[in-house]
This record gives sequence, structure tokens and C-alpha cells, in this order.
Amino acid sequence: MYNQASRRFTFMHALSWQLLLATIAAVCPAWAQSADTTARRWSFPTHIAPILTFGGCNQSACHGSPVGKNGFKLSLYASDPESDHKVLVSKRVNLAAPDESLLLKKPTMQVPHGGGPRFKKDSQNFATLQAWIRAGAPYGDKDAPALIRIEVSPGYRVLSAKGEAIQLKVDAIFSDGKREDVTGLSVFSSNDDGVIKVSASGRATAEGGTGDAAVLVRYAGKFAAPVYGATMLKRSTNTIAPAAAATHPIDREVYGKLNQFHIAPSELSTDEEFHRRAYLDLTGTLPSAADVRQFLASNAPGKRMLLVDQLLEKPEYADLQTLVWADRLRSDVRFHRVGGVRSYYRWLKEEFLVNRPLDGFARALLSATGPSFTNGAANYWGNYDKISTPIETAIQTGQVFLGVRISCAQCHNHPFEKWTQNDFYSLAAVFSQVVEFGTKQTQEFDLRIEPTRAVINPATKRAAEPRYFGGDVIDLAPGEDRRPAFAKWLTAPENPFFARAMANQIWRHMMGRGLVQPVDDFRETNPPTHPALLDLLARELASHKFDQKHLIRFIAASRAYQHSTRSNQTNALDFKYYSRAYPKRMMAEVYMDAIAQVTNLENKFANWSEARRAVQLPDNRYNAYFLDVFERSNRLVICDREENVTVSQALHFVNSPDVQAKLASPDSRLARWIAAGKSDAEILDELFLATLSRHPAAQEKDRLLTRISQAKDRKELLEDVLWAILNSREFIFNH
Repeated sequence: MYNQASRRFTFMHALSWQLLLATIAAVCPAWAQSADTTARRWSFPTHIAPILTFGGCNQSACHGSPVGKNGFKLSLYASDPESDHKVLVSKRVNLAAPDESLLLKKPTMQVPHGGGPRFKKDSQNFATLQAWIRAGAPYGDKDAPALIRIEVSPGYRVLSAKGEAIQLKVDAIFSDGKREDVTGLSVFSSNDDGVIKVSASGRATAEGGTGDAAVLVRYAGKFAAPVYGATMLKRSTNTIAPAAAATHPIDREVYGKLNQFHIAPSELSTDEEFHRRAYLDLTGTLPSAADVRQFLASNAPGKRMLLVDQLLEKPEYADLQTLVWADRLRSDVRFHRVGGVRSYYRWLKEEFLVNRPLDGFARALLSATGPSFTNGAANYWGNYDKISTPIETAIQTGQVFLGVRISCAQCHNHPFEKWTQNDFYSLAAVFSQVVEFGTKQTQEFDLRIEPTRAVINPATKRAAEPRYFGGDVIDLAPGEDRRPAFAKWLTAPENPFFARAMANQIWRHMMGRGLVQPVDDFRETNPPTHPALLDLLARELASHKFDQKHLIRFIAASRAYQHSTRSNQTNALDFKYYSRAYPKRMMAEVYMDAIAQVTNLENKFANWSEARRAVQLPDNRYNAYFLDVFERSNRLVICDREENVTVSQALHFVNSPDVQAKLASPDSRLARWIAAGKSDAEILDELFLATLSRHPAAQEKDRLLTRISQAKDRKELLEDVLWAILNSREFIFNH
């Protein structure tokens, strides 16, 4: 009896599978022909989850939201397929009546669906879902070969005409070595539709722009970001010759990319332009008229690099770097109070005065202990009336020293990067032992280590295990401070993050744009414009013991840095390949100081006696409307400054009592020139040299001299000339 029943069960089981195969073959013949008949045939992660991603069901604006949508929540872009399977089977699948499943009826609008139609009833996606539900909606064999990655072909190429297209092919690579074409279930998007636009089927088309575009491809929780280029320009000797003649390593990389796009670089900057540019970039000050004359008169070979060396040794270099890093580190009285801000500022300035290598600089911040009003580095941990939490410190460290925005991995696996929620909390755990104690000083905190403190990973409900970011466990004696070991790992020359992040920040300061932009957003889906150049700069920095001044010299010596801002017929629309110099608006503090420098009237900063210039202000909350309207950093978040030119700025310059007072002051530089009996021509020469670092052009000079000679009030007219220069684009921008 048992054997007979067993045989009947086996027969019926085999028959049911044959019927199922017949059903699938009818609705999805291509799938049925390619599939085998083993129990691992259905795989929810590789057959069903991609359909949800393809339909947009698990994106952040829909059910992939942290709180879901209308009571139904999926993991973002199928990052947690096991959880998704449980939710779908319990809320969207009807095993008793498969065709009544909401998973089939909602996306096809057979019942109301807030997300609208996702696919049609006669589509392959519908047929696959229907067959899967009829098969019992299995998850599949969890021991089946896992999806390792996806590969996209073809590789990099440059399309050379609008409308030219290539078809992308996506292969899924499994742990057993199997490859499967999954192009039809992959999701495509371009980060620059003006250059390359990609259809839902993976056809990449040149849209008329010139440059590179990264194409984000997603399938089953995996992604790839291949890069493709396009150019609408014709090749000429003007684009080939500079690439062939380049001798500086930076120029070889820059010109090689320009050659691909048939872009001709701009000519070299003039001595006047380079002189002013170097002063502003390296010291945040203008050269004096006497400095300009001396530089222009010099015939010394290599005088440009001699100038760079001189500027890097000025104390103003340390002032400017202190301001730049105070922005990055969010030095603010709201976080650190007045005593902490003063301490932080003093520490930062001393670091740059002695040119401390960046690896030592980072280690000091990350490993700091002690009272915040006396140990400036301890303020790295300051956050309003308390120290930063391990989570806040992980986010800050990621952006500042790793160049990675990992905050979204706090709640879920990163949708466009490999970082997981476990990676995030393992980084936070590095900083979990840091605690604060009060001191006798009001609002001061004293950083100490409490060995047993931990941070809880909400996904596991357990203490997170401290790890090197994305790597191994930090193996130390129980209770030992983990931060020094982490800082040593981070700043090692071979570390994949630190040198690249620091080099990119320095490049951004010098060139006006990061190779990775924004500078704190390194990820595969935001690739560098020049990958080999970024690697070169990182090696150069690390091999010279993280000496920031060395890398600045290295960049300044390149033709790319010394380009003119004047464009040619091929590069007027280039804003990221460095075929020309990009004008950079003065920082608000630098602009305020420049006006004071030109008029020879210092600014006064109440309660901050250590600040004789706005660049030296430790407190970015100092009450100065000029600094606000010209968009100083608010330091609430870590980001680049805005460089907008606004109506509010123009109106303020017209009405600012401080600016007007400086222009009209009897003690101003202009008033003293007039009192000294200088001629109109002499005064114009001095004005132009002191503000724009050049002599006035002949036409400019003739027109102005005519206006001055006809003026009823000579001094007032000269004040107007100076006001116009200070308000001009040529003055406000570093070009």
C-alpha cells in the first residue's frame, strides 16, 4: 500500500511539473526554453525582484521608501530580497487563486493602483509573475549560485554624431561562473541626458552634447556604471598637437581626454592673469601694485614657480587654509562655543603654519582627547551642547577623510554603492568609546575613552563590530581605543580612500572643480572625469608624505592650471575637462578683505581682536551682512560654498554704508593719491594694478581720462571709477 501511494505521489508530482512547464511555455516561451527543470529553477532574487525594480515598485518614491507606501514596504532596489519575498507572499500573492493576486492586478490597473500602470497583461513580466505565483511563489534554493555582479558591454567609446547609438548588453555573473543575459530586466539611467540618453531597452544615444556620461545599470540589487563619451566636434590639428606635446604628467592626462572629444585647449594665461590667480588661490589676497610691476618686469626663468614657492611661505597661506578647513570641519560657535572655536582656529592655523602633513593632521583629529578649549583637535567631536554621536562622527569622517557620503546607509543599504548598513554601523562603532566629561570651564567638554561603550546596529539589534571601512575587523585588546588603529589604516599610503579624497580637495581648490564633484561624493555611479589623473595625484601626494604644498606646486606647474579663462570655438561649453581655466568667485571673506586692501582701510571685528582680516575670523557667525549676502559657509553641513552672483549682492554693493564709507574716506588710498598730486593717468594705473593686477587698456584709459577731465568733482568721479571696478566681474572673480 505504501509503495503504491508513494508511486502515485511521485507520478502526480511529475505530472504537476509538466503542466506547470506547459503553462510557462505558453505565456513565456523564451523563458521556458532557457530554464531547466530542477527545483532551483525559480529564484526570487534573480527572476522576480528584478521585475519589481524594472517596474519602479521598489524605488524611494514608491514602496522602497523607508516607510513604504500605503502600508506596503519593499527594500530599496531589492537590497533585501528575503524580506521582500515574505512581504509579497503575505500581502500581494493569493496562492489559492493566483490570478487574483494583487501583484498581478495592481500593476496592470485591474484594480486601483496609486502608482499607475507598471506593465501590461500581455507582457513577459506579467507572464513571469503569473507563472511564479502559480508555482507556489517559492523563494528558491537559498544555496543556489548567487548573483555576484553584472557586467555591461561594450566598453568605453566615444560617439561622434548626434543620434549615433550603441546597444548595451547586461550579463549577470553567478558564483558558479554562469553568465546570463539580463538586459531586458535591467534598469538604465544616464547622469547626463544632454550627452548620452539611454532607453528602457538599453540603447544609448548621443544627444548633441560633448563629454562623458555615466550610465547607471541596475539588476537584482546589483549595479554597474559604465562610462560612454560623445563629441559633436571635428578632429583638427589644434586638438592633436597639444596632446602630443604635453610634458607635465597632469597635462598628458588632461590633453588626452580633450583629444578624445576634439577640444582644443585655451592659450596660456598672461603673466598678469597668472600673478593675480596665484595670489588669490594660495593666499586669499591681492598682489600690490608694486608686486605686479616687479613680476611683470622680471625675465627670470621659471618666475611663475618661484612666485608659487614664495606665496606658499607667506602667513596668509596658513590663514586661507585655516578658513578652508574650518568650513570642512564645521567650526562654529553653535557646535563648539566661543572657547572651542578659538581653540580650534588656533590649532588649525598652527597646523598650516608648520605645514603638518595631512596624514598627521587627520590622525590628530580622529584620535583627539582632552579639553576642547585647550586641545583644538578635540573640537572635531563638538556638536552643539554635547559631543557628536558615533553615527554623526561616522558621517563626518566619511565625507571629510574618505570622500564618501554614507549617511543613507544608516537606514538601508546604499542604493547606488556597495556600502551596506553593516558597513555604516561598523564605522560608527570605531567611535563609540568616546565620551565627554565636564570641566571647570562653562560649555567646555573633556574627551575621554570609555572602553565598554558600543553602538547598536538596528538591523541585528546587537553591538556593531568595529571594522576598517568596508574591510576587516579592528583586532585589538578588549577596551583599547580603536581610533588610533583606524586613523593609521586610513592614512596609510596604500589606503584606497584618504589620498584620493585629499588630492581631489586640493585639485578642487586650485582648479575650481573636483575630478570627483562634489568632492565628498566618491562612488562608482559618480566616477571621476579623469580616473588616471586622480590616481596620479593621489600617488604624488602619498609618495611625498602627504605634503599639501608639494601637490599645490605640482598642480600649479601644469599648463592646465596656467590656462587662460578665454575660450575658443571648441571649448566654450567645457565646464569639467579643464581645457581652460574656470573663473572662481572670491570667497565672501576674501572679497571683504580685498576691498579693505584696495582702499587701505582695515575692517574691525568687535570681540575678535585676533582677526585683522575677515579670513582670520574664527567665528563664521560674526554679524556681518556683507559676508552673509556673498554666501559665506553656514557650516551646518559639509559641502562646497555657493558661488552665485545675485541681485541681492548687487543691491548691497550699491547701498552698503561700509563700502561707501571706505570709498569716500579721507584716509583711503585714493584720497592720499589725490592729496599727493598724482595725475589722473597715474591714479588710473595704480587703481588697475591694485585691483585687477594689470594696466588699463588704451581704450579704457582714454575714455576714463576724458570722463575725469569733464567731471565737476574729480574726487567723486575717481571714487565712482573705483566703485565700478570693485563691483565688476573681473574684480570679483579669480580668473
